[in-house]
Amino acid sequence: MVKFIAASHSTIRALLPCLLLGVTLAQAAPPTSERVGLPDDARPVWIGDQRYYLARDTWFVASGSDGRYTPTPAPREVQMAGINMFDVIAYPIDGQDLRQQQQDRGRCHRWAIDQSGFDPAATLTPPSRLQADTWRRALAACLAGHRYSVQ
Repeated sequence: MVKFIAASHSTIRALLPCLLLGVTLAQAAPPTSERVGLPDDARPVWIGDQRYYLARDTWFVASGSDGRYTPTPAPREVQMAGINMFDVIAYPIDGQDLRQQQQDRGRCHRWAIDQSGFDPAATLTPPSRLQADTWRRALAACLAGHRYSVQ
């Protein structure tokens, strides 16, 4: 089986369970002066009304009003969801090479956004479970239409 990913594997592994849990990435991180203890590549992730930051499989949370962030275990919602429950796995039926797989994945990602109204890479508000599920199902349907076996 071949898994299609556009971002780093570790980032995708950490964020895929979030898609159907009403979780989203915020687009802008606070200025560096307000990010004490956060790696430069940390991205904000909202789970309910709690803002976490994620960088290289490490979760961070504000430790108080002093603007410092400390590592924390992955949120319970992410731990309980499990990565395989939300992962779209697609196997190229016609022996598509890696370049073709990436092109198909990109086209299907854009089509899934059009079908669901949800872009997991650029949203500011958490999607509904229905919207996130519609995005995942649309991605899987599009890949199947491009001659991939999808699970």
